[in-house]
Amino acid sequence: MLHQRIDPVLLLVWAQAARHGNLHAAAESLFMTQPAVSHRLKNLQEMVGEPLYQRTRHGITPTAMGMALLRIAEQIENAMEDAQTLCQDTEKMLRGSLSILASHSNAESLLPQAIARFQQQFPGVSLRLTATNSRAARSMRDQADLIFVEDDLTAPGHAEWVQETLQETTIVLLAPENPRWLQLASTPLPLQTLASEALVWREEGSGIREHALQALKEVGIYPEIRYELSGLAAIRDAVRCGLGVSFVSALNDGGGQRPGLITLNTEPRIQHRLSVLYRRETSHSTRAFLDLLRQQPL
Repeated sequence: MLHQRIDPVLLLVWAQAARHGNLHAAAESLFMTQPAVSHRLKNLQEMVGEPLYQRTRHGITPTAMGMALLRIAEQIENAMEDAQTLCQDTEKMLRGSLSILASHSNAESLLPQAIARFQQQFPGVSLRLTATNSRAARSMRDQADLIFVEDDLTAPGHAEWVQETLQETTIVLLAPENPRWLQLASTPLPLQTLASEALVWREEGSGIREHALQALKEVGIYPEIRYELSGLAAIRDAVRCGLGVSFVSALNDGGGQRPGLITLNTEPRIQHRLSVLYRRETSHSTRAFLDLLRQQPL
């Protein structure tokens, strides 16, 4: 009576012996010695309680039980082949998935072209992009494979994560396209001149907001937060409608591309970095996306 779980390896050894009809040939195909094959078949036979084969002048012939176990062994072989194919396909990026969390600036400026190139090269990978602010993206990092933020801060206590700076740029002032701001756009605008301006701010957690507030504080300006909007589209609409001026990444300025808006450089310049976070142990799809970002200009 069968009283213990059968080791699949025994079944795979039996499959080779049954197909070859010869223990010596089976041993050669398995890179084993014939005594080792015989020992494993003896173990299997003792477990099932019935003979697996009968000896003949030319080798062995499976019994009815041997044939039944051969069919099961072949199912195991097929399953292993399927698993191997899946692993190879995933490594070649024929299948897989990729989840990305990104700040709005990254989601609008850096990622669209990168995603388009990635999908063209690896069409079998399903990709999901969620846009939020940098702080929220960091807090939800365990829900994604790649996290794109707007700073280069190293998160303490998370040694399993790596942060890599992808691009350095600046933050610029977004203003309505009217005579007053057009006249000021020819030279960098001193930040001190914004002391009395109505400012439209991104929501808390935005990298743009944090960098711009810090820059203003360094020149002695502590602005009132009266208008707080989420996302670049809302910021642009507010500025276009005359609610105030705001700060955006130079990569998102839309200079000459968005009607009703202009951008102005500031003095001093406000530095801005786009970075990516990823686990030290990454999937094939994650590594491929990172390689694409590194190899091609952003």
